[in-house]
Amino acid sequence: FTDPRFEPLGELSGRVALSPLQLSSPDAIRTNRVNLDEQEALRPPSEFLAMREIASFLDDCVRGSEGRVVLVGYNSSRFDLPYLRTSLIRNGINPYFGGKLVYRDLLLVSRRLATRGLLRPSAGDDPTKLSLSLERVSSHLGLLEGAQEHEARADVVLTIAVARSLRDRFGLDVGSYEPYEGAGAEPRTE
Repeated sequence: FTDPRFEPLGELSGRVALSPLQLSSPDAIRTNRVNLDEQEALRPPSEFLAMREIASFLDDCVRGSEGRVVLVGYNSSRFDLPYLRTSLIRNGINPYFGGKLVYRDLLLVSRRLATRGLLRPSAGDDPTKLSLSLERVSSHLGLLEGAQEHEARADVVLTIAVARSLRDRFGLDVGSYEPYEGAGAEPRTE
């Protein structure tokens, strides 16, 4: 949880037991380097308890805020957000928090900057090929040396750093950015 300047105010982190109701894809297990035996040996809380804790944390954030609370992720609108909502619903929790929780995807901000030629991270050895992965964008911005950890807390810290950097360098704040042109005014990108 951060303030509007992306300064951390609080956090919730931990592990969650894999749900027997939802199988993880092999690609997700490999990408996130999940050791299933190690995960089971740690005996993390059940999905039900973890979703209750997540909902309580988000509810505290919303109640402690005077306005809306922006939940930001990187490439989160296609998987992370639907997964979070589905997991909350599956465990009997309303995922909308009274309409005060707003979702934003930093990948959409990166795409906007790339289409304007302001952000051009290259893919691997081919400098002509664009890659907007969190790892490539954060490396391009000088925020990451080496490989991305693909560990949840480290990825959140990196996402916060990218959000701050894109705001400071290009004046484009993910919290107020409307990715669909009909939804708001044209963003400032000086």
